[in-house]
Amino acid sequence: MSGLRPKSSNRSHLGSRYHTAMRRRSMLAAFLWSCAATRARAHSYALGSLEIGHPWARPTSAQLGAAYCVLAVKGDTEERLSYAETPIAERVELRNAAGEAVHSIEIAPKRPVVLRPGKPYLALMGLKQSLKLGDSFLLTLRFDVAGEITVTVMVENAPGE
Repeated sequence: MSGLRPKSSNRSHLGSRYHTAMRRRSMLAAFLWSCAATRARAHSYALGSLEIGHPWARPTSAQLGAAYCVLAVKGDTEERLSYAETPIAERVELRNAAGEAVHSIEIAPKRPVVLRPGKPYLALMGLKQSLKLGDSFLLTLRFDVAGEITVTVMVENAPGE
């Protein structure tokens, strides 16, 4: 390594710059490696200025399940999720944090709404099949402004568990 250091009277300053650059490269490589490793699990969708992040559902063998994701508006127009449907359930209900059915879920610009346990969520009513770990299913979301999009929901334990 000593052959890589420039010969200068200011050797300690240049040496510290060399080590700082190498440390940055190592950290960047570690970050890119972790992104590549989690990219297979992480998935998101865009519909105009609306973003839908990582749709997921917990495994269940019951007739009732729940789907979760992050909804974000990157533009300046307020949005509402007003309807959802999936072929694996008789119906999908929009629910608030108390578990009560609501007509819509509001999404303010630049203020993401996280659908997750204990918060608003999508109730999958009358499941036609068990949700098994590693499975996936299609879910169509309808928004008042952006329109409609079909996303793939991954069946997994809560992200980060």
